[in-house]
Amino acid sequence: MMVAVAVTATSVRYDGHRVYRLDVNASDLFHRKIVAELHESKQWKLDWWDEVDVRIPPVHEAEVIQYLQEQGIPYHIMIENVQQLIDDERVQRDAADDDDWFASYHDFADINTFVDSLATQYPNLMSVQAIGNSYENRVITAVTVRSNATTGKIGMTYEGGIHAREWIAHATILYILNQLVTNYGKDQTITQLVDAIEWTIIPVVNPDGYDYTWTTDRMWRKTRHPNAGSSCIGVDPNRNWDNHWCQAGASKDPCDDSYCGPSAFSEIEVKTVADFIRVNRTNTQGFIDFHSYSQLWMCPYGWTDKKPTDYTAQMALGNAAAAALKAKHGTTYEVGTIYETVYPASGSSADYLYDSAHVKFPYGVELRDTGTYGFLLPASQIIPSGEETFAAAVAMAQYILAHQDA
Repeated sequence: MMVAVAVTATSVRYDGHRVYRLDVNASDLFHRKIVAELHESKQWKLDWWDEVDVRIPPVHEAEVIQYLQEQGIPYHIMIENVQQLIDDERVQRDAADDDDWFASYHDFADINTFVDSLATQYPNLMSVQAIGNSYENRVITAVTVRSNATTGKIGMTYEGGIHAREWIAHATILYILNQLVTNYGKDQTITQLVDAIEWTIIPVVNPDGYDYTWTTDRMWRKTRHPNAGSSCIGVDPNRNWDNHWCQAGASKDPCDDSYCGPSAFSEIEVKTVADFIRVNRTNTQGFIDFHSYSQLWMCPYGWTDKKPTDYTAQMALGNAAAAALKAKHGTTYEVGTIYETVYPASGSSADYLYDSAHVKFPYGVELRDTGTYGFLLPASQIIPSGEETFAAAVAMAQYILAHQDA
């Protein structure tokens, strides 16, 4: 049963905040220059949801629109009122059917209850391990799904919720977990994949930030670690991995959502997960860090346009996964490197796991949608997202098994 979470009187509100998409021409150097300057500007306190999608506070909206018009940057409104979507989401949660766990989003405590319940039901197939604690002392757990059918299994590791506000990532990764354990012994393909692979799932990498999105600020992205010398809280945990740390696509300003932190692995959540995978999951050959939004399936690198040694194989797997995903509900994903597909981003999990943990097939996956709802994807899309992403996960696993000796 879903546990209700009270929203405090001090919750951050976004009444009248609109999300605009800048319809820039990527080949126009002037357009790119203006967008880059807007990203770096502190004047209007813009919240970039994507490279060209930006939430504009009402108090600065007229100024920003005037500036865009003066610079000749075309735009259109993607989301008319962010707070309305937040309110709609809350109403849906209150009215959700308790008999269908995936009919609604769930808070951190409820996720833990769900995972523990599955482990109790399937003790010979699933185990839950505490791998460390967050800054605010919440337990970070890793779930292992493994049958006893074979030894020497390859590993598949998934993580979700590294960015707090991307709720569909948490929901989708749990949908995959549920499919693996509840259909083992019933579905031939799932049974074969669980027999052949050790699956590791870390449902909530950033539990402090995620809890904060439920109690205080639905749009929170970062960790909740205070920054010395600044009133701004938190670090972007997907800019904090020790791989070309704080280079392209990361900020040194603690107030920015892409703040890389005072040092690589400054965030206990990131270091905990990195150490766990590197030391305890040396069999990992496939990895996904689930995000939202934009419908992208991305391989290394994020810090440079240089292609990794395994680029050809990574793209072939990505295309196979995207094709399987599309076959389920017709949803189209773009496949490419992080740098070229979305934007430069150094200090990311996928780059670190490729270079430092020697995982051949690491990906960052941006789930639904392409901007209509952005981070506020309705709960009605949880199951379709889960179904199509699970189809992609199956295709990914089958590809890796078929190419182990390649």
